[in-house]
Order: sequence, then C-alpha cells, then structure tokens
Amino acid sequence: MKKLLIILSLSLYCATAFPQREGFFNVYEQTEKSFCASAAIETEDSCLIIAVYDYYGGCGELKKISQDGVLLKRLTFGNDDTFSGIEGLYCDPWHSDAFYAIGHVTRLEEQISKPFVMHFSEELELLDFKEVELPEDYHNFIMTRTLLTSENDFLFATSLGPQNAYHRLYMRIALDGTLTKIHEETEGCGHSIMINAIFEFQEDNRFGEYRNSYWIPGYITLKPRLFSFDDDFVFDTLHEYGNIIETLGDTVHTITNNAAANGTVLVFNDSILLFSDRALEDWHIGVTTYENDRSTLLFSSDLEGNIKNYLVIDSKNNSTEFPIAFNAIDIDKNGDGIYHGCYSRDDVISYPFPNRLVITKTDDTLGVIWEKAYSYPSRFLEASYLLATNDGGCIVTGGAYNEASDHYDLFVLKINSEGMMGTEEFIVQDSRPYMYYPNPTHDRLCLQFSPDVQPKQIELHDLQGRLVLTQRKGLESIDISHLPTGIYMMRVTMEDGKTFTDKVVKE
Repeated sequence: MKKLLIILSLSLYCATAFPQREGFFNVYEQTEKSFCASAAIETEDSCLIIAVYDYYGGCGELKKISQDGVLLKRLTFGNDDTFSGIEGLYCDPWHSDAFYAIGHVTRLEEQISKPFVMHFSEELELLDFKEVELPEDYHNFIMTRTLLTSENDFLFATSLGPQNAYHRLYMRIALDGTLTKIHEETEGCGHSIMINAIFEFQEDNRFGEYRNSYWIPGYITLKPRLFSFDDDFVFDTLHEYGNIIETLGDTVHTITNNAAANGTVLVFNDSILLFSDRALEDWHIGVTTYENDRSTLLFSSDLEGNIKNYLVIDSKNNSTEFPIAFNAIDIDKNGDGIYHGCYSRDDVISYPFPNRLVITKTDDTLGVIWEKAYSYPSRFLEASYLLATNDGGCIVTGGAYNEASDHYDLFVLKINSEGMMGTEEFIVQDSRPYMYYPNPTHDRLCLQFSPDVQPKQIELHDLQGRLVLTQRKGLESIDISHLPTGIYMMRVTMEDGKTFTDKVVKE
C-alpha cells in the first residue's frame, strides 16, 4: 500500500509538469478488421497505448498513438481462429518496460476461454505472452473485469456461461501469468449475476464489486448491489442501492438505477466511491405518472451506503433519445475535477444515427463545471473507454461504425481541460447554449446565455402540459414566485428556431 501511495503521489507531481495540449479527433480506418477499443493508458512521453479488439471475432491489437493523434506503432496478438480481448492495461512507473495487459482469449471452434497476461515495452515490443491454465469447467466467460492490485498481481473476475447458472469466478494471477488462487462464487443476490465493476478499497486489504441480479435471464432487477471480499474471497454484502426520491408538494420525483450490466465504480478517496449507471426518472402526482425519462446517474456514496451527492445527466434532445452502454468516470490528473462520459442514441427514428457523446466535468461535489456534446456527422461513435490525461484533459475512444459496410474503425477523441479540440469537422457544442441557476429555486430563475446565441422566448409548462408562463423580454431573469411548488418543464426558444427543454424545480 505504501508503494502505491508513493506511485500516486509521483503521478500527481508529474501531471503538473505537462503543458496543455490541443485536442483532436481521428478515425483510424482499415479494412481487415472491425476494431473497437477496450482499454487505454498514457506513457511518460504523453503518447497513448490503446487496446483494440475485432468486433466480429479475431485477433486483437495494441496501437501507439502520438500526443497529436498520429498512429506510430501496432502490435498484433492472437490469430484469426481466436478472439483476443484486453480488459486492462497497466504500467509500473518505476520501469519503462513494465507494461502489462490482461484479458482473455477464446478458441472460437472449441468455445474455450482462458485469461492471458501480456508483457510488452513502451515501444510495443512483445516481451512475454502467457495463457492461464484453468480447470475444464471454467471455459465459458460472459464478461470479465480486471484489476492490478496494490500487491502487484492481477485480480480477474468473470461471469460464467449458462451451464454454470451465471456463477462468478475469481482469480489471483501473478504478473508472469501464474494462477495463484481461484474461487467460484455461487451465492449472492438473485438467480443470475452479471459483474459490473471491481475495485480495490484503499484501506483494509479488501476489494469491492458492483453487480446486477437477473432473477429471470434477460430481465434485470432495479437495485444494483455492492459487495466486498478479502484476499481469501470471503464475500460480504455491503449495500443495496435503492431509489432517490424527492417530494416537492404534491409531486414525487423518483430516480431509479436502471442498470444494464455496464455500470462503473471508482474509488474517489478513503471513504467515498463514485458510481455511474443508467437511470429512469418518473414524476408522479397522486397515482398518475406524468413523465418518464431515461438518463445517466452519477452519484457519490460513503462506505455505509449513504448517497452524498448526485447528478442526473440528461443526455437526450427529444423523447426518443436515451443513454446506452457507456458509463465512464476518471479523476482529473491535476486534481481539478472529475470527468464523466456517456453516449446516447435515437432508438426509434434513425438508429444508429444520430448519436452524441456527452462529456461532463464536475467538481468534487459533482457540481457541473462544464458539459459538452460531441457528434460526428457520418458515423455512429460507440464509445467504450475514457481516460483523464496528464495535461488535465481527457480522451474518449471506441469504435466508429459505418452503417453501409457494417464496419467499425478505431476512433480517438482528445479534448483539453475546457472540453475543446481543434478538429473543425467534428461537431462540438455545449449541451445547452445557456446556464440556468439556482435549481431548485424559491422565486427567481437566472439564465446566462452564450454570446453567440440570441434567445427569443421562454415558456414554463406544468407536468400536465399546461402553459403557466411565457416571457419574451428580460430573459436573463424569470420570476416564478407566484407559481405553486412543483416541477416545471422550461422550453427555451432561440431566434434561429432551435428549442431546448429543461426541468425546473420550484421549492
């Protein structure tokens, strides 16, 4: 643990020495494979090493990309009759050649999966590749999660296939690929389990796991659970996270974790965890539901299960767009905030277009510093990984989908600490061309508009859809003191005809 703290301190010290870099957006096109990203890491010279896998099966690759987006080198691993995927990339800052990847390889014809550990240099020279031998019963993985522990070995957790009733398998694997401990966990919450995330507590030599329960295969409960376990894989149920409920007069606002086996947990400090997952919002008056909205929920919790702060990231423009399988959190390397990424798609009108990456930067209490949406006119961007970079910015990487050829190419979006980048063809916009505050409010709502937009009018509707306020002048300040307590939908119309809708809470 002491060595880990020294490493973290060194990383923070080094981060302050990196100058701010210009952002970029690149799609790395190729025809042989259909590539998506699964992990990324930054090197001492501010280059990126990104692990990619073939979306349709086949060998994987490591790609080294310069700090301005140029593809420098590539390392292919596996072969065409296997599926090779990396779940984690790690490095030891004390040794320049101590780069490790851990993942799993599947023999497609035999349907046998094994973990592997790969050791490589910063220049993508393969130093060692070792498959981990497992008992016969444990060769059908559903999904895997990995972690480099403070004791410098790997924790490998996986959900097994249906013949094992979705039991979980946990392994401790040495850096050289030697299996040192294995444990099958059959107890827990519900009939079938999918592991969302694993992490290491900073004290007590314990680990944590965030998982969903499937009572019937294909259907998921709405209460994700947090577990802990020790070096001997002795499990203890910590918490079951329920709904967030706000009561404002006759209106009840409920935020429900609507997890889809892709939630994220990040250890923020000794006593606080950060969570991100999909959420379902409802507004009720009496027995009637007036609004139903899918969003992304980012919240912090102490180790006793008490939610400290939360932020609902509304990643939609209209009633059909909703967030899907990308919930990512990372902490700004300069200690200036928290990055969160999600993306949304229009599931009804024109899948897979359009879609938007929504990147939010918050302070330590999850107050929004900025939130921006990124979209690419001709591709569906299936984001899969977010990494805060040493210069204070972040990258988002994944696969850029071409509908005509049913093909994915690796993409990398690099933005600076303000969320900006230098590639003009990529559409970058604030999710809203204005800020509004305070919310909730007792009597007055203030709006601050971007200098390049011209507002036309503001309307407020109650949850029954009735128009209760219209204002066309002095739009920087809206008096709502005469309105009853409750939730209202604010529609802001611009001179160019664009409209934006937000929720306003009157206390």
